[in-house]
Amino acid sequence: MKSIVKNPDLAASGAERMKWFRERMPIITAYNERFKREQTFRGKVIATTMHIEPKSAYWIEGLLAGGAQHIYFVGYLGTTKDDTAAYLASLPRMTVLGKSDDTYQEHLANLDAVIQNGRKINLFLDNGAAFILAHRRNHPGWQPDGANEETRSGRLYIEQEAYEAPYPIAVIDDSSLKRLLENYTGVGQSVVDGFMRATSLLVGGKNILIFGYGYCGSGVANKFKGLGANTMVYDTSPLYQLKAKVDGHIVGEKEELISRADVIITVTGSFGVISAEHIPLLKNKVILANAGCLGFEIDLKGLEEKADRKTPLRPGVDKYTYGEKAVYVLANTHALNLAAADGNPIEIMDLGLALQAGCAERIIKAPETLVNGLQNVPEDISLEVCRLSLEAQG
Repeated sequence: MKSIVKNPDLAASGAERMKWFRERMPIITAYNERFKREQTFRGKVIATTMHIEPKSAYWIEGLLAGGAQHIYFVGYLGTTKDDTAAYLASLPRMTVLGKSDDTYQEHLANLDAVIQNGRKINLFLDNGAAFILAHRRNHPGWQPDGANEETRSGRLYIEQEAYEAPYPIAVIDDSSLKRLLENYTGVGQSVVDGFMRATSLLVGGKNILIFGYGYCGSGVANKFKGLGANTMVYDTSPLYQLKAKVDGHIVGEKEELISRADVIITVTGSFGVISAEHIPLLKNKVILANAGCLGFEIDLKGLEEKADRKTPLRPGVDKYTYGEKAVYVLANTHALNLAAADGNPIEIMDLGLALQAGCAERIIKAPETLVNGLQNVPEDISLEVCRLSLEAQG
């Protein structure tokens, strides 16, 4: 099975960019060295769908060094760095299916192609339950030994399907370490970074509405507030609305908040949070962006169908015109922190990917310690990652 990347000639520049990240991820370095020494994944076939960027590429290097027979890497929508994809595709025992401009249909086709390839896959390292659900719908006649699921959205998709997997699935997002460090601290900073890179606008003084006040949404809201924004929060949970209020954000009815917002950012894991029905409520020149797992939190198709015209203004910024009203959409509603920037800070992803590495190791080396179906990251893995991080920070 051949790789599909945007430009294979970018492999050399992708390899060059890796140098900085290898020197800044001591926890993944420790795992990679152990995997190489112990050949943890010898003979195993691995399939992952993650954001194809240098931090995840360094993690993949460790799985290869650890003896993986083959790795299939399917990119995520709008977040693939084409030079990184080209670099990974140049490595032996790698198939990379990911371009920066992949459509959702291409993404699904890539997933299905890997499952239908005729080779049993031992391990899914998943994001948004993409491979887990592709395996279910394709019925290939084999079961993986186990899987990781990176996100809360992926857990929700599995639960919505009422899928009781006959193999263990470690939900990385259930780890308190991921929620507190990656989701709250990392996503908060990187979404603000993505917004500023995409727009080059001042944050202070703007009315910024955040949909969703979980760990990711609260981190985003508080980082914007720290930069002087007038932050507003909407969440369907009264508990989270109350937490947002006591944290100093404005809360209220959805329609009222939409009508006041200069910027709206969705961080919910749901679908159609902002849709064509909200166009009459939107302020002129409002900016829409998504920071959730998939861009479907904003119904871009519905917004496009109602627009008089669409005008690209700069990379990652499109203007939709409705009569006298202009609405700006960032990064085609893909995850803003990666589509418009470089994703979560390196130190944060060093932690998050280490949880992935530790759980993958546990599935291969001690499957008897796990149960079938969704479960939390084993506590000893979270503690080991915490210890390694503290040691690395001196």
